[in-house]
Amino acid sequence: MATKPQQTADEKLLEQVSRHSVLLERLKAGEVKKFETYLRRADAHVRDQLTRKELTTYSRSRLEEFLGRVGGELLEIYKAFSDRMQSDLVDIAQYEAAFEGRSLAKALLIDAVMPADSLIRAAINTQPLQVAGVDGGKLLKPFLSGWTRTEADRVTNAIRMGVVQGQSNAEITQAVRGTAAQNFTDGVLAVTNRSARAVVQTAVQHVATTARMETLKANAEVVPGYRIVATLDRKTSVQCRSLDGREYEIGKGPVPPFHIHCRTTITPITRLSALFGEGATRAAVGADGGGQVSASLSYYQWLKTQPAAFQDAALGPVRGKLFRDGGLTAERFATLQLDKNFKPLTLDQLKAVEPLAFSEAGL
Repeated sequence: MATKPQQTADEKLLEQVSRHSVLLERLKAGEVKKFETYLRRADAHVRDQLTRKELTTYSRSRLEEFLGRVGGELLEIYKAFSDRMQSDLVDIAQYEAAFEGRSLAKALLIDAVMPADSLIRAAINTQPLQVAGVDGGKLLKPFLSGWTRTEADRVTNAIRMGVVQGQSNAEITQAVRGTAAQNFTDGVLAVTNRSARAVVQTAVQHVATTARMETLKANAEVVPGYRIVATLDRKTSVQCRSLDGREYEIGKGPVPPFHIHCRTTITPITRLSALFGEGATRAAVGADGGGQVSASLSYYQWLKTQPAAFQDAALGPVRGKLFRDGGLTAERFATLQLDKNFKPLTLDQLKAVEPLAFSEAGL
């Protein structure tokens, strides 16, 4: 009877990280749910303020004074949530650092070095977010405080616009709250709710990865590097698809989250074994549902195994055809998706770099 190959240390670490990523997504959902209380407070505040005198009768200066009061109270509500979340994020960071330490100890049979709580706390607040777009480079606290101001302004701007357009208080209230027919998903506060989900999920991913990286740094003698591990499904972003499988020295490469709602994680590369041996697997959700595939497959290597319709859903029809018919390897296709700053290339930029591939694919 054949025996299953014994897992290497790096395979054990990947398995632990994969399982833990599922738990982290559940934790994010729990943190998002905490916002519901604050959203109800914001909703009640707006309704209370808009059941008073019709705003269309206000002078411009009186309207701005009214909006200042409404916005100020909303800012306090959102700031209270932000403060609570920052406290939770510290706890999450400390837990994630401990998780990484336990994982290293179990896989490598060592007494892993644990960074001090003060070091972890400092790291999550001084390591800039590497998310794409306007939030790239922001520190955690400005990222959260910027959100509170944006969402307070979102409501007051909607009220101001309603007054300018001659809407009644009832109409303005409906624009802010949404309609019952749409289950209140079509109002300004629904936008705030979606924005809160994005901010919470991104902040949790940031502190989790940063804290884990601090533990890896503390154990640099046995962990010289890390590997980026993206989620294998069609929702994965172009940045994460193209970075999946890339390896970097500790402190010398990009670290997730790479964008809002990012689910990509990292796994350590140790000195004790080669990364991803014969028996390692990772979770994937393809056209035929979920399952396990070889951990040695990068995102685009895995995508090569999927049907054309799934590839088009993940990449878009033009990139999907280029992927299938352009004569490019999965590795070459991956390197063509991002510029040197890890920003996605447009189709025109891709064509300028690889015109023959577009010709080969009939594009």
